Amino acid sequence: MAFTLLSDLKAGRCSNTAEVRLLRVWEARNINKGMELMSLDMLLIDENSTVVHGTVSALLQLRFRPRMTEGSVYTLSGFDVTRSSPKYRLSDAPVAIRFNDGTEFEKLSTTSRTIPTEHFRFRPYDQILGLANTGRQLPDVMGELSAIRSTITDRIPGAQRVMLNLRLESDTTVCVSIFDSLALAFHSKLDVYGKEPRIVVVTAVNPKLVSGKLYLNGTSATRVFFDSETAVGVDALARLPSGGTDQAGSSSKVVHAQKIEPMTVSELNQFIFTADPQIIEFLCTAKVTEIQLDEGWCYIGCSTCSKKLIREETSFTCVPCNETNAVAKLKYRVILSVSDDTGAAAFLGFDEEIASLTHVLASDAAHIVGIGTNAQVDIDLPRSLANLVGSTYTFQLRLKDFNFGPNHRSFTISRIFPARDLAPKPTFSDGGEDTDQSIPQSVATGLDVGAAIVNNGADQLTDADGARMVHEAAASGEDAGEATARKKARVE
Repeated sequence: MAFTLLSDLKAGRCSNTAEVRLLRVWEARNINKGMELMSLDMLLIDENSTVVHGTVSALLQLRFRPRMTEGSVYTLSGFDVTRSSPKYRLSDAPVAIRFNDGTEFEKLSTTSRTIPTEHFRFRPYDQILGLANTGRQLPDVMGELSAIRSTITDRIPGAQRVMLNLRLESDTTVCVSIFDSLALAFHSKLDVYGKEPRIVVVTAVNPKLVSGKLYLNGTSATRVFFDSETAVGVDALARLPSGGTDQAGSSSKVVHAQKIEPMTVSELNQFIFTADPQIIEFLCTAKVTEIQLDEGWCYIGCSTCSKKLIREETSFTCVPCNETNAVAKLKYRVILSVSDDTGAAAFLGFDEEIASLTHVLASDAAHIVGIGTNAQVDIDLPRSLANLVGSTYTFQLRLKDFNFGPNHRSFTISRIFPARDLAPKPTFSDGGEDTDQSIPQSVATGLDVGAAIVNNGADQLTDADGARMVHEAAASGEDAGEATARKKARVE
């Protein structure tokens, strides 16, 4: 029998037969419809190492799912060939495969063809950084495990997450975050493995830049492999000192959590005058009494890394991105006057924290008028921010060395909770950077990629969400008061 190669596929119905190995299969679910199953998705590879993304609709999944075994070889015929989606791509092929009512998918007990048993799309750190926040690709990553942070090992209730620090071959360390069922599966795998791995491979991660830092978030297509479970892992182990076999005397990589203590406003103010400079977090429940506008409520930031842009005469420059013609986007920088029964203070909130309260992105609440040195914002204070006054929240505050200095004026907000009974999760006490800035997102690629973005963090907001909420507010007349506020606005 003559077989067609995946690289020869053309758009349309394919009646030819392909011989492929099923590399991975996963479920794509829609969180907006109660985790409704949308499709079964898979990666298929042939003898030429061509990898194609395949999809089985939810209506057909009961027919095909029982016969699917990862790693097995199949003959595939009678399928539809479509163009690959430009979003959340898992292969470099220009086409994708969709099963239909006439598709035949039969497992082979033996094959005369040499079809690879694994395939990974590793990218150098610089390329991963370039993919951040674009939603274009879901690359794979491999590195030496240096730390494990987990809510599961510390028996913290609620949504579960695991954060893995991996040292890449370029000696750069990245944080991989996996959530909920993926986090539980990781711990089950770790328990069965019986030791902490040296080399970890994580597939299909979604790179995100938050406050200039890179985080790699697990998706529904993510798989985690330890040490010699893969050929690339075996090679990476061999490059480690002693071939990766020297475990004696090595300390555990698990970083345990520490409880975040609550404080009143008065205790918080007293702490910075009596304690030694340190990095520490506290909870403080207080009422918002005013939005301070002396320094404005927003700044013009880089759309890629969120850092503040430098105003040139006719453009914006982003130093971290080395971009002299950067794309500008409004970002929140809001100083809240707060108080409780014991005192008053100023809390400083940035883009994502404030958006979690207003449900409106800064870039949707107002617009930049002009460019460069002439840039202004068309609203003094959005109604969505003004509405925060009078509300009580629990603030998670992160204190650093500068908070203990004589020029201290405000406390930086790291998270915000609408009520005290929404107990936040502890941070981790290794003295390193707070990795909880990552966006807990699972991307389920398939028939409708946009609808399949699963957001496990209630505080996270997409551009589309913000635009929709602003539109709904306008339709109900909520923004009527903002029309009178379109005048000068201080913007950094």
